[in-house]
Amino acid sequence: MAYTFEYKVADGRSTSRTRREHERKKIKQHNPVLNKSKGGEGRLAKK
Repeated sequence: MAYTFEYKVADGRSTSRTRREHERKKIKQHNPVLNKSKGGEGRLAKK
């Protein structure tokens, strides 16, 4: 059985900063009861 490898080239619109902002926004929006994180922590992505 043969498989076809497929991929999509990233367009460069997403950055560490935009991903962190999105995460904070969603945590604030849904306000999960057991969440202990404000979102956006961790190391920055490699450039």
